[in-house]
Amino acid sequence: MSTALPGPFTVHTDKVERVHLHLDAHAELRMQDVELPGEQTLHIARTTLPDGPTRPAVILIHGFAQNRFSWHTSVRSMAGWLAAKGWDVWNLELRGHGRSRRKGNTVATTFSDYPADLNRLAEHMSQPAFWVGHSLGASVAYAAVAAQPQSPRCAGVVGIGGLYRFGQAGWVIPGLVQATRKLPGNLNVGDIQVHTGLSGRILARLFPLVDMAAYGMPIAGWWPGSVEPELAKERMKRGFDYIPVRVWQEMASWAAADDVPWDTGWQEARVPNLIILGDRDSMLFPSEGQAAYDRSGAEDKTLKILDDKDGLTHWGHLDIVLGKSAPDHVWTLIDQWMAHRSR
Repeated sequence: MSTALPGPFTVHTDKVERVHLHLDAHAELRMQDVELPGEQTLHIARTTLPDGPTRPAVILIHGFAQNRFSWHTSVRSMAGWLAAKGWDVWNLELRGHGRSRRKGNTVATTFSDYPADLNRLAEHMSQPAFWVGHSLGASVAYAAVAAQPQSPRCAGVVGIGGLYRFGQAGWVIPGLVQATRKLPGNLNVGDIQVHTGLSGRILARLFPLVDMAAYGMPIAGWWPGSVEPELAKERMKRGFDYIPVRVWQEMASWAAADDVPWDTGWQEARVPNLIILGDRDSMLFPSEGQAAYDRSGAEDKTLKILDDKDGLTHWGHLDIVLGKSAPDHVWTLIDQWMAHRSR
């Protein structure tokens, strides 16, 4: 394999950098800012070995109101770690997020925009890729597969803390969902986009208090003590992005429905899938994420609910990707699962 790109892709930056993977591990990796032009311009942070990948492509899909920093920080980088293993890593920023917003001047107006973005990227790749999504990013992958259940574009789906059911467990998110659904039906929110950067910076500044308070809070982004202060601060400052209000309203409607919009297609699809969930994830309760496994029609499907036997810690929502124990228990699991299916 090489770093050459197929089809209409444009490379804006191309440089080899020393990337901090985890703890004392570093690697020299090629970092590219790749653009997929079109009516909805998309930007992808591609990471490979300096001379090109030796293994198939992996598309990383961030969650709601997030961006490429879901997978990469200067302290720990799942994107870099996978690339160092030889994978061809494509860290996608969905429309309205990160560089896809700043350089492409596009926004999302409905959830269906996101799986359309993923399928469009997959169309232009030279071979089927593995799709790895976190939180709503996993929903994007499920919905993209469901839109074309017989499509060979996807080699396999990995959902990490992935939303399938929504707003049906706990009380905080269901309460927000109920409040959203009580808004006047004729209230036109248009294409309102709310930036979460300020809240991210406030949380970063208050990290010690937020981390300690997570023990007793009904909703928390990570299990206390599972992430280093410097990583959490960078992740919140750089990784909190725009909330499309209309998408949130759609998510609120899913909570009242028996099934999510992509359920039928997901049942019909035969794409291998690995569903990874955190036992103490208060933003996505395991029962809500496990529905992706239960409803999948694939013969090749695996469910892993991480608990305190995995890394001697409980698991929340953000730490399942970039937490202290993630490399040994999440990244390694994904690497082995994909390797077994790419032989």
